[in-house]
Amino acid sequence: MINQNKRDRLIDSAAMLFHHNGLNATSLADIAKHADIPIGNVYYYFKTKEELALAAVSKRKEQFSAGYALLEEHIDDPRQRLIEAVYYFEKVRDEYTRYGCPIGKIIVDADTEKDNVVQTAAQVLTEFVIWAERQFRQLGHSSDARRYATSLMSGIQGASIMAKAARNPEIISDEILRLVNWIETLPNRKIQLGKVAVKDVSNAA
Repeated sequence: MINQNKRDRLIDSAAMLFHHNGLNATSLADIAKHADIPIGNVYYYFKTKEELALAAVSKRKEQFSAGYALLEEHIDDPRQRLIEAVYYFEKVRDEYTRYGCPIGKIIVDADTEKDNVVQTAAQVLTEFVIWAERQFRQLGHSSDARRYATSLMSGIQGASIMAKAARNPEIISDEILRLVNWIETLPNRKIQLGKVAVKDVSNAA
């Protein structure tokens, strides 16, 4: 149990320092110091910084996946699920304004396209798009679902970059409001199609 706690502390410290300082600027010694664990003990859990970075990104990936599962479990309406997902970024807007998106920062800092860390970080964004696409499909926008989902993530990422550059968290809040208004105005085509079907049946009768 103690060993597991140490490993978790290293992962949590790595995730925070990579976000705040960047992947390249953070050393294993920095992480060990922040986690209050002797540097020699770090190598028992992680042989390289890449292994620790991969664990940190994987944990963020798991947290986002758990969040999507909770939205699916507790909210029946796909429109409201999308809105709640967008509102999450309001909670982290100050942190994103100061340090940028933690996933985006990893992707920018990592060395090569073949890097496992980059690939796992990219999966975090891809999984959001896949999840959001499913919500748009459930609203009856099958042909546009992938484009809408990609646009949603692009808006959030773009606002994060602009907010960091301008040191203005309101940029993120404004983009969130724009995205929520857009989602709210999208028609539920499945309901509309259902009404048409009922009307046709009634006319036939």
